Amino acid sequence: MSTESAKPPKNTREAEGRNRIPRREALKIGGGLLLTALPALSGQSQTKRVKKVIVAGAGIAGLSCAYELMRRGHDVTVLEASGRTGGHVRTVREGLADGLYVDAGAEHFTQPGYDRYWQYVKEFNLTALPYPRRNRMLRVLQGKMYSEDDLQNPNVLKALGFNQREVQSLARHAWWELPSLYFDPVLDKFTDEYRPFDAGLNDLDHLGMDQWLKQQGASASAIRYIGGTGMSALHVLWHAAILKLRKVPLFPPRVFRLKGGNQEMTDAFASRLGDRVRLDRPITGIEHSPSGVRVRYRESSEEKTMEAEYLVCCMSAVMLRQIPVTPAWPESKRYAIATVPYYTASRPFFQSRSRFWEKDGVSPSIEFNERALNHIWRMADDVDTKRGLLVSTADALTTGEAALKTFRRYYPGKSEDIELALVHDWSKDPWVMACETLNYRPGDLTKLWPALVEPHGRIHFAGAYADNLNWGMEAATRSANRAAERIDESS
Repeated sequence: MSTESAKPPKNTREAEGRNRIPRREALKIGGGLLLTALPALSGQSQTKRVKKVIVAGAGIAGLSCAYELMRRGHDVTVLEASGRTGGHVRTVREGLADGLYVDAGAEHFTQPGYDRYWQYVKEFNLTALPYPRRNRMLRVLQGKMYSEDDLQNPNVLKALGFNQREVQSLARHAWWELPSLYFDPVLDKFTDEYRPFDAGLNDLDHLGMDQWLKQQGASASAIRYIGGTGMSALHVLWHAAILKLRKVPLFPPRVFRLKGGNQEMTDAFASRLGDRVRLDRPITGIEHSPSGVRVRYRESSEEKTMEAEYLVCCMSAVMLRQIPVTPAWPESKRYAIATVPYYTASRPFFQSRSRFWEKDGVSPSIEFNERALNHIWRMADDVDTKRGLLVSTADALTTGEAALKTFRRYYPGKSEDIELALVHDWSKDPWVMACETLNYRPGDLTKLWPALVEPHGRIHFAGAYADNLNWGMEAATRSANRAAERIDESS
């Protein structure tokens, strides 16, 4: 599919008008989500006409959207291309001993920040565990490992190349707060998390974050560690502003996971939906009109069709852009679907004979910033075993051996007794190879927001890419609730 740019607006005001969500709709998106959890809603929906809806994709977005439609009384069918539910929410046990398990995809959730997700945690009686993955962080910078205390030492900071203003700030604040030194003066300009163009900073969409930081007087070291090269400065600042509006730190040190693995959530949705979820049915074509939709899909090598009043696309934009659509998407939607950027990654994990880091007195929460091992942390402390488990992220196509080699190159202790190195590589999964979205390129926020998330006729969109913040499980459930609510309220 072509990725030619849409015609740019003639001026900034035109760009703002074209890309704004009306205030009434913005309030509906942000505040209306909470209404879906109220018991009174199920009684209200009984008076509404039953609608037939197809949900494409059984990841957390598709499952939660289907669940919300089902409990409003609608006739919903979920078509999932793969042989399992959950998408990027996947808990792996195969190959591990003593009941150990790894969250191969979605890692954690926060409080606040994951508001809709927490409502499901309570509704399904799931157990949230504090996750110590960001406690006592160690960081490898310029080939050397530093503790949190080291990175508040002015002499260390000067040696790393920070300017005096940055040294003074980092000496008083945590390492991850460095961006706030430059971000904070502008974040209060964003007053509505769904309306980035109201902040009066639209020109920053055409400026890279690295360029903007340089204009603010940031050192080369600060620019390097804050990042943002090739990313829209407006998009990066908007994301930071959303977190501030939700009262969430830029790098939340206090995070949670579900006991038994985060797949407990998607399994809970799937069990309630039952045979409404149909696996191994990849969609091969979409037809739509003002009165309904027709979906072509494959089942046991046979082409079939299904008709409905509405379709909710809950697969990634990477998969959606491969599906023929008739009539074709309008230019703004086509560009958004074709352009939204993603990353893919792998999840190496190490099983050890003991929790050796405890004997060594070394924190297992380490940022390596290497392609074969980005960062690592411990998991499954709730499992009754003497063995240890370390979980990490790495670039796609990383092998367990390469990740382990990187770990051993930097680990400072002497008791390491890793006995098994495995990896789950998302890039090798044909249906969910794309993980979360990245910040947009300079100039693309104006084109992609809100065109990417807006419904087109009777087709709605949900998923980690279809909300204002790409925090997987929360963005997925927020956008899913938005789609279900709009369909439920439609005439």
